[in-house]
Amino acid sequence: MPVTPSDMFRRVLLLICGVFLCCALPAQADLTSPVVAQTLPAQSLARAGSAATLNLYSYIDDPNVTGTAVRVSVNIGNVSSGNIDLALYDAQTPLTVANFLSYVNGGYYANNIVHRSLPGFIFQSGEYYFSDFANDQLAYVPTGPAVQNEPVMSNVAGTIAMAKVSGNVNSATNQWFINLVDNSANLDNQNGGFTAFGKIISNGMTVANQIAAVLTYNLTSYDYDSTGNVVASPPFPFDWTDMPLTAPSTYNTSFIRTSMAVVPAMTYNVTSANTSLVTLSLSGNTLTLTPSSTNAGTTNITINATDLEGAQLQTSFSVSILDTYDLWKSGIGFANSTVAAETADPDGDGLPNLAEYAFGGDPLHSAPVTGAPKAESGGGVTFYVRQLAAVAYEVDESTDLVNWTTIWQSSSGYSSAAVAGHTALTGFDQVTIRDPSPPPGNIHFWRVKLSRSL
Repeated sequence: MPVTPSDMFRRVLLLICGVFLCCALPAQADLTSPVVAQTLPAQSLARAGSAATLNLYSYIDDPNVTGTAVRVSVNIGNVSSGNIDLALYDAQTPLTVANFLSYVNGGYYANNIVHRSLPGFIFQSGEYYFSDFANDQLAYVPTGPAVQNEPVMSNVAGTIAMAKVSGNVNSATNQWFINLVDNSANLDNQNGGFTAFGKIISNGMTVANQIAAVLTYNLTSYDYDSTGNVVASPPFPFDWTDMPLTAPSTYNTSFIRTSMAVVPAMTYNVTSANTSLVTLSLSGNTLTLTPSSTNAGTTNITINATDLEGAQLQTSFSVSILDTYDLWKSGIGFANSTVAAETADPDGDGLPNLAEYAFGGDPLHSAPVTGAPKAESGGGVTFYVRQLAAVAYEVDESTDLVNWTTIWQSSSGYSSAAVAGHTALTGFDQVTIRDPSPPPGNIHFWRVKLSRSL
């Protein structure tokens, strides 16, 4: 009668021979540190306002992982032997990577066995898994549709590739193998070329070499007939050749087992120099910044990024928690609504409340306001623009105090040709505005107009 994989260990398996082949294979470790792909921008958030999110992977890059990262957990016999971390070639071999990930994410690569090992060449897995580990029962890994061959990348040492049926170029399904050495001269040309779709990173090659060093056996299976006599079972799939086993037995603890999961390419530790200003929440690569409802000010956020190889990078950026006009007004302590009006000037310094807010002044004290507009000797005007302000700023120019021409509006941003200088400060931006094409004459007048935008 046919023998199914799940029935396999209810039968008697005969170990025909053991073979030990091993060559000294170099451990592969690429410890290139993460790099800053683009500078993390300073953030300005409204007190008691909406949270902001940042995708940290957009700013901190791992040069060794350009696609999906997958971790292969390895048990050699009954011992956990570490991990083989893989960086997949998502962009170069998209169909193969999608096929592979369908098995990983579907849980089909859990508790698989390495069923073929050829030291100095490859080891192979993905065809069988323990359906009942406690009772030593194996089953086939379910197969999906075959995937189109993508022989773009070379089968060099440390790459993972898909196994195929001989003579059938587009026959890869669930079986994969690791190139233990440079097999490009052979496998890049054989059967239309074998699709290498990822590479080992970190110290995973050390674990791969441990697998390659395990003794291999050729197995032949036998079955009992109804009277108890031993009869030969069909030769395949149980006549395995080059099966790595840690002991000459077919108990579950003698096999090499692999399980896979997608893992983040980097992990992060994020801290704030002032925890009372912003609450930090990290989910995978996404950092959420929630501003305080009671406190305003600026803090420094420090990010420590660690890649799969253990290499680290530290970078930082600032977060300013700012008051909107209404929050600012509510915290001033005006005597009554009359003196709290936008156009009122309680301290008599010539700046109404809206201007005090816009330029960083104190409406109850007539001390000089640092950010108030100042004329430039070379023409133009310098002043403060409050970040996150509920105010629109406009700069106008005139030669006669009658006819005014708008030179710049805050809605135009700082890339405008009229912006001669821009410096980011705590809670404010200092800007210098000049007319890029000034009218003739030696006398020019400037004004800065303010209006509520919210």
